Amino acid sequence: FVTSNTPDMVDIGMRQTWTNQSQPLDVEIHYVLRRGATGIYTYALLDHPASYPAGGYGEWRMVWKTPADAFERLYVDELRNREMPTSFDYANASATSIAEVVHLNTGVLAGQDEGKYCYSTEYAKTPVWGHASDIRKTGVWLVLGSQEYLNDGPFKQDLGPAAGILHVHFGRNHYNGSSLSVPAGESWRKLYGPFLLYCNTEAAGADACWKDAQTQAAAERAAWPYDWLVGNADYPTAAQRATVSGSIALNDPLKPDLDATGAWVGLAAPEPGGNFQFESKRYQHWAKSGEGGTFAIPHVRPGTYTLYCVVRGEAGEYESSTPVTVAAGQALDLGPLEWTVPRSGAWMAWEIGLPDRDSTEFRHGKDYFTPFVYNRFDDEFPNPLSYDVSSSVAATDWNYAQTGYSDGVSPIVPWPWQIHFRLPALPAAGTARLHLSFAGGNYTRMQVDVNGSNPVGGSGFFYVPNDRGNALVRQSSHGKYGYRTLEIPISMLKVGANTITITQTKVDDMSMHCMYDYVGLEMPALPGGNPPDGDGDGLTDLW
Repeated sequence: FVTSNTPDMVDIGMRQTWTNQSQPLDVEIHYVLRRGATGIYTYALLDHPASYPAGGYGEWRMVWKTPADAFERLYVDELRNREMPTSFDYANASATSIAEVVHLNTGVLAGQDEGKYCYSTEYAKTPVWGHASDIRKTGVWLVLGSQEYLNDGPFKQDLGPAAGILHVHFGRNHYNGSSLSVPAGESWRKLYGPFLLYCNTEAAGADACWKDAQTQAAAERAAWPYDWLVGNADYPTAAQRATVSGSIALNDPLKPDLDATGAWVGLAAPEPGGNFQFESKRYQHWAKSGEGGTFAIPHVRPGTYTLYCVVRGEAGEYESSTPVTVAAGQALDLGPLEWTVPRSGAWMAWEIGLPDRDSTEFRHGKDYFTPFVYNRFDDEFPNPLSYDVSSSVAATDWNYAQTGYSDGVSPIVPWPWQIHFRLPALPAAGTARLHLSFAGGNYTRMQVDVNGSNPVGGSGFFYVPNDRGNALVRQSSHGKYGYRTLEIPISMLKVGANTITITQTKVDDMSMHCMYDYVGLEMPALPGGNPPDGDGDGLTDLW
């Protein structure tokens, strides 16, 4: 059917009404051709009338297939920007133990492993991806003007480009994504898109096409919400949307110089007790904050939300204690908000990494997308791994993922990681806190020992929050974020040399792992005064 047909635009829709398909959802797909646009816009609508039985989805994606060998280069970001194997190379590749990964025997990547997960990406970080050709001087790109219809927040990644195809994964269910579930009797609808299937040509070749596609992505973001999609109740116009603004003051007693500049600030509507990381049923709106934590979230759909803030450099997150209700056409100023970080200690003894919900600052942070990289860990690190906070370097001496330890022949065994540090003094009593910020995990069971004593209690183990999704095998640098603090009695620590040992104890296979974001030790006040902190970063100058 045709919803619009003017000299400047045609909008063609196709609808499948549920009868006996596996998921009780009506599906509507639209393609829009606009005068002057070198590409086609597309959007989709899922509809679950109240009369339908319970349903939902896990997989919900669109795939754009390109002609074989038409575009020899693939582009995701600065690290993944390369010439790709040909159809001949793939036809002559060898299978591996992972169905989606092949071992290439010919071509530009001969001797290497490659697969579709190598190019998974955070859609909010890279809102354009695709293929281009130096031979044909052309490119094809998937361009997102907005992320509002995508699930699980701005850190969520999923499939992007791959050999001969471009994905957009609406459900983003890989890497422990949330799936949609709609109960019987509930009326639910959601519009996905519009987004642009962009085609370009540049005489300078593929890299020039890539640069132009990035410029187009910025133009699409600036044009959102599109003024040409009108009369659609599922797509509010600019006048029917709101701007939510305010400022967030970060108050961390141990990091007085850290503020909320450049933070992700967002509005999401999870179920009671839920979190934006696991919300796919509704829309989410996110923006980066300005200097000092000022923020303005534009184009917000009317509704009731929870406000979140995630600051690079701070573990955990801010979550508003009261709902934020947004009306159409409103300029809602929330005023000054304060995020006071709960602290029981007086100084940080040491930190490994930077809290940013990713593992890229550690070893393999620049080649995490290489299949089977974990098979090299035994060649690169000893068992146990030994990290001295006074001399070791996180980028080389702390791995991005902790698995079992295996040489590929002997059985997999646990791989303890030892953190060595010195303390100048101790109070007579009190409690230290070990901060463990995880970028992801898969079927984990963690054990922590402090100078040979276990502070966990009970079974002596704990599990990484929000683990699953197998980010290691799916060649990503993170899964879902999880944060845990452990209370350490001062009696377990010593003046002078100390060792904290962290072990991921589930080692049935190498897919069982945790990925690190940050580890830090918070200490109570010392009777003679705390160690100096000359640069005001909250971290003792001992190291």
